[in-house]
Amino acid sequence: DLQGAVSVARQRINDLFAADAPRDIGLEGFLYDDHLMVWSLTIGFALSADPAEALTSVRQARSYKVVRVSEADKSVLSINDR
Repeated sequence: DLQGAVSVARQRINDLFAADAPRDIGLEGFLYDDHLMVWSLTIGFALSADPAEALTSVRQARSYKVVRVSEADKSVLSINDR
């Protein structure tokens, strides 16, 4: 299901970029390959090296990653730049 795959992808992005305090992590787009049973999810987020900066209302440039998640076991197969 899409919601489960998005949850896994968001958590992986949060874990990978934890040192940079990712924020506003969200689904930007998705594609499902029913032959391979794999979700390709475009996840957008903003990075802030300074945690105090994350509290300001200034919107910074977003980063985007394509996270491939297996439908069968909800494992992350790959993460690539968009």
